[in-house]
Amino acid sequence: MAILPRSLVAQTSLSVGCFFSDSNCLSLAKAPANSGRIADERFSRIIEHAHAKVPFYVDRLRPIPRHIDTLEYLATISVTTKDDVEAHFPDGMTDDSDPADWRMMSTRGTAQRLITIQGFAKRDAVRAAQLRSLRLSGGYRPGMPMVEIPPEICEIVCGEEGEQEQGVLSHAWGMLRRGQLRDKKAVRDLRGLVERHWILNRKMYPGFGRHGSHPPTEVLDEYLLRLRRDRPYVLKALATYLVAIARHIHTENLPPLQIPVIKTMGSRVTPGQRPLLEQAFGGVYWDDYGSAEFGAIACECEHHNGLHVFDDFFIVEVVDAEGHPVADGQRGWIVVTDLMNTTMPLIRYKIGDVGVIDHQPCACGRSGPRITVEGRAHDTLVDSQGGWRTTDDVVDFLEQCPGVVAGQVCALGSQRYELTLIEDTHVALDQEALREQFAEWIGGQPTVKLQTATTLRPEAGGKFRYVRGDLERSSNHGSVG
Repeated sequence: MAILPRSLVAQTSLSVGCFFSDSNCLSLAKAPANSGRIADERFSRIIEHAHAKVPFYVDRLRPIPRHIDTLEYLATISVTTKDDVEAHFPDGMTDDSDPADWRMMSTRGTAQRLITIQGFAKRDAVRAAQLRSLRLSGGYRPGMPMVEIPPEICEIVCGEEGEQEQGVLSHAWGMLRRGQLRDKKAVRDLRGLVERHWILNRKMYPGFGRHGSHPPTEVLDEYLLRLRRDRPYVLKALATYLVAIARHIHTENLPPLQIPVIKTMGSRVTPGQRPLLEQAFGGVYWDDYGSAEFGAIACECEHHNGLHVFDDFFIVEVVDAEGHPVADGQRGWIVVTDLMNTTMPLIRYKIGDVGVIDHQPCACGRSGPRITVEGRAHDTLVDSQGGWRTTDDVVDFLEQCPGVVAGQVCALGSQRYELTLIEDTHVALDQEALREQFAEWIGGQPTVKLQTATTLRPEAGGKFRYVRGDLERSSNHGSVG
């Protein structure tokens, strides 16, 4: 079926599914013109609800005074950490809604895994934010072909090995056998399966598995064969997978794939890697930002100058170590307030990432805040001057060094570092020169140990961790560089 007719059929099917499952997904997916007013109204409701219904927030929140700015009031609330969530989960973090409507979501962080809970309204907002992100970043419409290559853990935890379209039919048959054709929850679950596997027209490839970050040539050739056969409009994959496939295309001087939209999932591409991806895949890389706790939070526009926050769904701040908002352009910790999850409200939640914020209007005409995410806090180094070296900084530094294809840096404390490097088979690696380069780059009098490997292994959560930083344990929290 051609892309345009299939997209029209998928859009119609999505509309019908939303109607029968009492979903507001399609209307929520449209970014409102008056997002600021909507955000203020939702913020007032979530604060009132959390204060009245969620034990954790009873003593942390107070009524919103009249005529006070939302951000000004937010700054008076303590930051919610992942340790807070773990210590009070589930009873202290949830409201008194019907648990039958709950769905537990497991994060796949490289440093700390959490369980969060979403009710139907939040899950509906997650679907809407996903559709909005796909549309704004790359012009995707339901029905256009998409390929995803998720972290390996997804195939174990989520049961997503290859295409699972038979799951839709199995669920529908089960509804018929159990007489659940009018059961709202069963209908909603069916709608979710149809959206994922049929309407979104998504295929899923397995990850690299035992091959780690750098599979052999024959494995990468198999991915290229499948991608040329399936011809997706969107390719969405773990950054490590995208970079490995792109490097293979570049190294072997193969023709580009001609995939219009390239995106990552569960990881980041650094600024230095973007040109490689766009050249190899023959399309445009579109950055976005999200998490298992929240879903899609922000995405790029056509100007690729920061990520536009979905500010009718979330309030995003960048703060210092004490939780105070920092100035535009200054690095800090990203905290998120979810305006859509009443079941388990997360207010000023320290998500674990670092970045900068910009409140100036964008050239595209949007006036809401934009963020630039630069990596995980746990994966950030502190140099000899107290400045921050984010994952982006570290990866781009290593990959511009002669003889290095990729690498991993581990901060051991007291200015001791261990570097694990994947060597470029076409360029000799001068280990002593690289050791000196790194010492000059990080500053001070560091002890630098080098070792080489043929591949890097993922963490237990399925993602690859390229930096094991010392920001969270450093006494220089207040210094940002």
